[in-house]
Amino acid sequence: MNRMRTGILLFTLLILLLPTSALAAEGDVVRIDGKKGSAVETLESLKKLVEQKGFTIISTYDLGDKDSIKQVIAFGKAKHNARILWHDPTASLELPFRMAVIQYPSGVTEVIYRKPTSLRNTYRVEKCRLLDELDGVMLEMAQQAVQ
Repeated sequence: MNRMRTGILLFTLLILLLPTSALAAEGDVVRIDGKKGSAVETLESLKKLVEQKGFTIISTYDLGDKDSIKQVIAFGKAKHNARILWHDPTASLELPFRMAVIQYPSGVTEVIYRKPTSLRNTYRVEKCRLLDELDGVMLEMAQQAVQ
């Protein structure tokens, strides 16, 4: 019984002492800080950039409340989806790609998205080079939207 308690205690300490990045995939979510109080402008800018890059906006939905703005833009390209799904059809659970514009009660605005290459952590898309390209495109759009 003592061995069991000791094992549980050691396991608990190990979990508590591990850095957070060891428990979750490091760098899968990108956060780009924007200007204070600019969520509406950032959202409109991001929509324009998404369309300029040739993506179709599938939906924009609001997850906000009375104290903050939380808008999510879902977008994609059929030919991109086809290339990703050729490698692993189960990756369809992650499509379309999404980017969120969040304004916190403090007034700080962020653009947040999950890196397309993070699909490699869950699906058999290791050889899909399009994901690398999409990482760069999404980073560029997020950075330009907050300027």
